[in-house]
Amino acid sequence: MRTIKFYILDVFASEKYTGNQLAVFVDLEQVLCAKQMLKITREINFAESAFIRSIEEDGSFGVRIFTTEYEVPFAGHPTLGTAYVLAKYFCKKSTNNITLKLQKGAISVTLDCPENLEHSRFTMQQAQPIFGNTFVLKILAEALDLPLNSFETSMPVQIVNTGLPYLIIFLKDLKSISNLRLDSKRLKQFLIDQKLHKCNADLGLTCSLFFVTTETINKENHYHTRMFVLEDGVVWEDAATGSANGCFLAYLLKYHHPLQSVRVEQGYEMGRKSILYLDGAYNGSSYTLKVGGDVVPVSEGLWSV
Repeated sequence: MRTIKFYILDVFASEKYTGNQLAVFVDLEQVLCAKQMLKITREINFAESAFIRSIEEDGSFGVRIFTTEYEVPFAGHPTLGTAYVLAKYFCKKSTNNITLKLQKGAISVTLDCPENLEHSRFTMQQAQPIFGNTFVLKILAEALDLPLNSFETSMPVQIVNTGLPYLIIFLKDLKSISNLRLDSKRLKQFLIDQKLHKCNADLGLTCSLFFVTTETINKENHYHTRMFVLEDGVVWEDAATGSANGCFLAYLLKYHHPLQSVRVEQGYEMGRKSILYLDGAYNGSSYTLKVGGDVVPVSEGLWSV
């Protein structure tokens, strides 16, 4: 029976069993087809799994990322977690930069302490954002069955995309964000009506919802967030979403201040405390979007194919 190596890691985690879970599979011989990669992702049942597929002549690495529903062009915590595996097991010498070639394109990941990976912050630079539609709060509140007074009315509700689309939604306090209970049928109908569901969206990707409040559990953090996605007909919550936070960073640069350096907490409601570091700038024509965090190894083994 043929086997491939795999690693399990926690990303955006300060310690084991926090942050967002990730499985990274090494398939340099490319024995797996897309259908098999999807089945493996569903079997392990994390938010995403990553597959290292090639070592390129320029020193970059070909990587594919799957959710339990489909392949995605980019995702945050799989990018950082895969960079950890590549730095530890595939780079012949210590390096502070690793490039992943994803479906979206090349994504650069920097390491601030490559000699000690367990204490190194991994930071990716995301693609230029695309700002999509804005939404009237009353319509959104009715569609999602959320109290209108739970929204922070001074901040626009808008779609932002740096590889995956997110609807950025500001709520007024921790109570409002902690009380979120999204109904899968209502959410699906809203997404279909707005052409944000995979069945009718231009990119063929379902838009996720990213909720934010300035009230935080830990005082050293600046924002408290939750991310919800509709997959396989069910609403899932994500413990730490690098791609969404990159979109959120672009949103802050556009609407708040053209220089940002903030700490974001996520996953607390799930019992998986996650910390993300956002640093960015907007110069009037282009955005610099950097999202970073720590990676903690959990286990490794062989997967029968």
